[in-house]
Amino acid sequence: MKGFDMFRHSFIRCSLGVSILAVWAAGCGPSQTGEVVQFGTTKASLIGPPLEYRALALRLEDTFERPVVFRAQPDGAAIGTQLMLGEIPFAIMSAMEYCQVEDRSKLTMLATAVNAAGRTQRKAYIVARAGSSISSTADLKGKRFAYGTRGDMLTDLAVRAALDKAGLPPTELVTEILPPPVAYDGRLYAGREAPNKVAIPILRGDVIPISAAVIDELQYDALPDTGGNIITGPAKDDFNIIGETVSVPEMVVVAGPGADAAQTEALKNYLLSKAGSDENVCKQLEIKGFAAPDKDSYHLACLILTNADQQ
Repeated sequence: MKGFDMFRHSFIRCSLGVSILAVWAAGCGPSQTGEVVQFGTTKASLIGPPLEYRALALRLEDTFERPVVFRAQPDGAAIGTQLMLGEIPFAIMSAMEYCQVEDRSKLTMLATAVNAAGRTQRKAYIVARAGSSISSTADLKGKRFAYGTRGDMLTDLAVRAALDKAGLPPTELVTEILPPPVAYDGRLYAGREAPNKVAIPILRGDVIPISAAVIDELQYDALPDTGGNIITGPAKDDFNIIGETVSVPEMVVVAGPGADAAQTEALKNYLLSKAGSDENVCKQLEIKGFAAPDKDSYHLACLILTNADQQ
């Protein structure tokens, strides 16, 4: 009983890592690798797996025939370090987090998520209000632009790259003077509300008009074709698409250099062959399943991050 209690307390200690520093300090390292299968992630939870991974964790425990623990880390670079040290064998990462890993050559990509549109990548549109004088990205010079989420690979970094390629570096757009969390580095961030500020600016309370914004293509695809209003939100015909970003890949599951070969194969087989038919797993992850990864698409995404760091 004493040995069982020690294992139980140690397992709970890992699972209760709410803050990233607490998880690191818990010391759930290689000594437990033989008892549980550990996954790196940037998502944390008070008790048990993060909400997005609850159903997945159960299926993985069936696959591995042993407990599964998700270890929260601050970013992709920290996850990469844990993978390289062999303290965790696997990780679930966004494209941004994958690109933050210092040495990606030692990682083995196992599967890429398939999004709601049935694709492993998605882009974003640059939109202006339908009927406005803005008909191309060139018309945005000296005007206000609403970005999505600060630091997001798609609605921030990729759209900045698209504007820069169109001849509109940040200095060519109006510099915002609002303080964080609304504006950072002279850029206005509005999350998923960014396109709404363009569609119905006056009713949204924007005294100074916002000429254009970015909208994730999945968000755009979900809009009705017509009938947008202040109550239900905009419709597709409220916008004029004047540009688009490159496509950014969805989240990826990877194995580190110290991962057990049999476990790696079992995980890959589950993700590619079974996960897509599990309604609860797909619903919680907001995906349709997994597909074989396209390494080149992640390489292009990493170039976006590199260029953004150099600006």
